[in-house]
Amino acid sequence: MSMRPANLAPFHTSPLEQSLLGAAALGLVAMLSFPAARGIGETFGWLPFWLLALPLAAWATARLLRLRDAAALAARPSARVHRLLQTVRPRKSVGRPQALRCAA
Repeated sequence: MSMRPANLAPFHTSPLEQSLLGAAALGLVAMLSFPAARGIGETFGWLPFWLLALPLAAWATARLLRLRDAAALAARPSARVHRLLQTVRPRKSVGRPQALRCAA
């Protein structure tokens, strides 16, 4: 029997997140395999940043944005109910203007 509640979805990564994690893994393999990948290149600068740090930072950003969107989506129904309750409240009845009362 699972300890996870039934309403929680299993851990899921989007294709973008999978590709960013794959790029970070390839960057790690390149850094461990080639000593030149651990240094500073004339064209690109500090190579570990481009090979490892940048894909991991992009993955973390994509993950946080997806979690933020999921939290906003989960909070949205309660906001709808709150707005619905505001519109259901009885309002003051506004009488007809004086000119219409005389004509009637």
